[in-house]
Amino acid sequence: MRKRLAALQFDPYLLLLGAWTLLALSPLFAPGYFFSAHDGRHSVFYVMQFDASLRDGALFPRWAMHHIQGYGYPTFIIQAPLGFYLAEIFVLLGAGYTLAVKLTWAFGFLAGAWGMYRLVVHWLGLEAGARDERVWVRLAAVVAGLVYVYAPYHLLDIYVRAALNDSLLLAWFPWVFLAFDRLLDRGLGAGWQPRLALAILALGGVLLTHTFALISFTPLLITFVLFRLIQQWRAQGVAPWAATGLAAGAGLAALTLAAAFLIPLLAEGPHLQQQVYVTETYDYRNHFVWFGQFFSPFWGTGFSDDPLGANDGMGFQAGVMPLLFLILAAFLIVGGVEQRSLRRSLLAYLAAATVLILFLMMPASSLVWSALPMLAIIQFPWRLLALAAFTASALAGMAMGVMLAGDSRLPGLGGVGQATASTLVVSLLVILGGFAYVAADLQPVEAWREDGRAVFRFEEEHPDMLAFTEWVKEPFAASPMSDEYRAPDYTEESAEDGDLTRLAILGAPGQVISQYSRGSSAGGVVEMASAGRVRIHELYFPGWRVRVDGEPVPVYVSDPHGLLEVDVPAGRHRIDARMSATPARTTGAILSWATLLMIAGLIVWPRWARRRRKQPRGEA
Repeated sequence: MRKRLAALQFDPYLLLLGAWTLLALSPLFAPGYFFSAHDGRHSVFYVMQFDASLRDGALFPRWAMHHIQGYGYPTFIIQAPLGFYLAEIFVLLGAGYTLAVKLTWAFGFLAGAWGMYRLVVHWLGLEAGARDERVWVRLAAVVAGLVYVYAPYHLLDIYVRAALNDSLLLAWFPWVFLAFDRLLDRGLGAGWQPRLALAILALGGVLLTHTFALISFTPLLITFVLFRLIQQWRAQGVAPWAATGLAAGAGLAALTLAAAFLIPLLAEGPHLQQQVYVTETYDYRNHFVWFGQFFSPFWGTGFSDDPLGANDGMGFQAGVMPLLFLILAAFLIVGGVEQRSLRRSLLAYLAAATVLILFLMMPASSLVWSALPMLAIIQFPWRLLALAAFTASALAGMAMGVMLAGDSRLPGLGGVGQATASTLVVSLLVILGGFAYVAADLQPVEAWREDGRAVFRFEEEHPDMLAFTEWVKEPFAASPMSDEYRAPDYTEESAEDGDLTRLAILGAPGQVISQYSRGSSAGGVVEMASAGRVRIHELYFPGWRVRVDGEPVPVYVSDPHGLLEVDVPAGRHRIDARMSATPARTTGAILSWATLLMIAGLIVWPRWARRRRKQPRGEA
C-alpha cells in the first residue's frame, strides 16, 4: 500500500491532470458564491440544516428544521446523505457552510478526474508493456480525465445547476467501474476479499450520494458487468460462475450498505405528498432533449422550461471533443482494431452505451419512459447527460490509447515524443472547448444566506414548491414563524427562548415561558393555569417523540395542518419533542452497520491470516 501511495504521489501525469482540473474550478476559489444557480441556495441550506441536526445529536439526520415556513420537513428521508457528510468534514474544520459546499465540489471534481485516469490506465493495461507503453497509457488517461472534467454537462452541473449531490455522482462513476472490473477480471484469485470490499464501498457510495442513481447508474453498471462476463465466457469457454457470484454479492451488499437510507426512503417516503416531485416543474415529459441540442453551442443559466426545446434557458450539448472521439471510435471499431481484442470490445461497449444514453434523453424514447413509471423519479431526462459524459470520456481515453499505441490500421502517433506532443495538443483543445463554460455569477455571502432565513426567503419566492406530508389536509404558505424569519433582528441560536415560536397553548389559559429550536428537536417551558393542549410547531412525521417533564406522552396530529399536539396538565412543565428512530430506520441502520463490519472483515482478515502463516511456530 505504501509503495502504491508513493507511486501516485510522484506520478507527473496525474499531477498534470490535477493542475488542469483546478482551472475548471477557478470560480470556486474566488470570493462569493453563485446563489442564483438553480440549486445554489439548496446546496448551502441543506448542509446548514444537516449540520444543525448532527450537532443536535442525530448521527443520521432525517429532519430539516427550517423548511415549510419553519414547521420542518423530513428532507433527509429523500435526500441521500453522503455529500452532506463530506461537506460536514469541512464545516468541522472551520469552513462556513458556503465554503464547505465549494470545497466539496472541488473534492468531487478532483476525485472524478483521478478515477477516470485510473480506470483508463487499468483498461489499457499499464502493467503489460515496456516503459514507452506506460507513457502512452498515462497520456491517454490524462486525455480521458480532461474530457470528463470539461464535459459541458459536468460544468453545467456545478455552475448552472449547482446541484451538490448530482455533481458528486460523477466522482463515483469511474471508481465503481474500476472496482467491479478488477473484481471480475481477477475473480477468486489472491486478494479477492479486499477487491470485493472496494466494489461494495464504491457502489454503496453511489447509492448514498443520490437517490436517482438506483434507477439510472445501476442499470448501466449491470450492462457493463454482463458485458465483461460474456467476454470471459467467450475467452475461457466456460461460464464464469465465480466472477458472477462476486459481482452479484457486491451488488447486494452495496444495497445493504445503503440500507440506512434506502429502507426509510421506501417505507416512509410514501407518507410524503410526492406528486409535487413528478408533476408540473418536475414532469419528465417537459424535459426531453431534442437532437439538435446535443450539438448546439448555446450555454444559458435558465431552466429547461420549453417542452419543444427551442427556447430552453440552459444548454444540453454533448461537447465537441466527446463527439469527435465518438466518431474516431466508430472508425476504430469498424476496421481499425483487431477484431477480438479487449480494446475493440471496450470501444464498442462504450460507444453503444453512449449512443443509447443519448437516445434515452430524446422524445423518441418516450415509450420507454411511459412503460417504466419509476423513471419519472429522474424528473429530467437530460440528467442522463451525466452518464453520457462518463461513457464518452472513457471512450475518448480508450480511442486515444489505441491511436498512441499504434494498435489500429489508422496512422499512429509515433514514438514517445510525438505521442506526448499530440496529447498536449488534444488536451489543450479539450480545455479550450470547455473553458468558456467555467463561469459563475458570484454574489457576496451575507449572513442570512447561511441560516434559516435562506430557506424562508426561497419558499416565499416559490410557494408552489412547498411539499407536505399526508397529514396536511390544507396546503398553506405561511406559519406563525413567518414574521419572525422576516424580523431584522432575527438570530439563530439553539439556546432557550429562541426567536422562533415553537409552542402555542390551545383553549386554556397559560403562557409560554421559554422555547427552543434545534436541528432535530424543539420545545420549551409552559405555565398552564389549567390542563390543556399545547401545539408544537413541527409537522408530524413518524419518529417524533414528545416528553413532558421527561416522561413520554401521546402525540396527536392537528387538523388540518398536520402539526404535533400534546395534552399538558396544570402547572409549569417542560416539553421536549425529538425526531427519533423508527422500525424502518433501525432496521436500515442495523443492516448498514453489519455490512460495514463485513467489509472491515474482508479487508482485515486476509492480512491477519497472512501474518499468522508467517508467524514462527511456538510464538504467542
